[in-house]
Amino acid sequence: MILLGLDASTPKGSVALLKDGQIIAESVGSSTFSDQLLVLVDEVLGKLDRGLEEVDGFCVTTGPGSFTGLRVGVSLIKGLVLATEKPFWGINTLEAYANLVKAVSQPISPILDARKKEVYTARFKYTSEKLVRETPDRAVSPQELCDLTQEPTIFLGGGVGPYRDFLSSRLGDNFIDPAPVKNQTIAASAVQLAFNQFRASPCFDLDALTIHYVRKSEAELNSNILNQEVVKHGH
Repeated sequence: MILLGLDASTPKGSVALLKDGQIIAESVGSSTFSDQLLVLVDEVLGKLDRGLEEVDGFCVTTGPGSFTGLRVGVSLIKGLVLATEKPFWGINTLEAYANLVKAVSQPISPILDARKKEVYTARFKYTSEKLVRETPDRAVSPQELCDLTQEPTIFLGGGVGPYRDFLSSRLGDNFIDPAPVKNQTIAASAVQLAFNQFRASPCFDLDALTIHYVRKSEAELNSNILNQEVVKHGH
């Protein structure tokens, strides 16, 4: 079983190749990785004798995260699925982050910078060494995140850096950082989750591959404001 995983939802995208449950190749992009995704894919496929022909399925992170990156990543995976007629999995970005953490007893809260002084977050916990989701994804302020954190919790993700001092000072011993993580990329974490789901939920319907934004994009918000103004003034 060979699966190709791709993450374009985070500031540095990544691609990983899994064979029989083991990661055999990983590649990480730069801050302008959207232009490099195909290059990253080619790099990891170089580990296979017949390249893309040997891949049995694909996975992609579906958000929350960068609106632009998510669209680029999902579009690329859709192209690969159409070209190969192989199954795919959409993997939640926060779940892929949580899966980076080794099996621990404390709750895990991945946080990603959502801009507008908010973070995307959810809470997970290992139960019998299986990662279990405890809350839905949401966009909250750092203060709201503190209010939601009532016990020692492991934090990780791109949203930690900008708010580390604030979270540390407000949460004290309830703020655990750095996290005890596995040495792998988000794409590798996502493709391992996809592998675990392989027998349960392979998907071939591309209409089912949707992006999980959590909140509306700037363009959608501006459009709603414009529509409200039009209705307000009766035009």
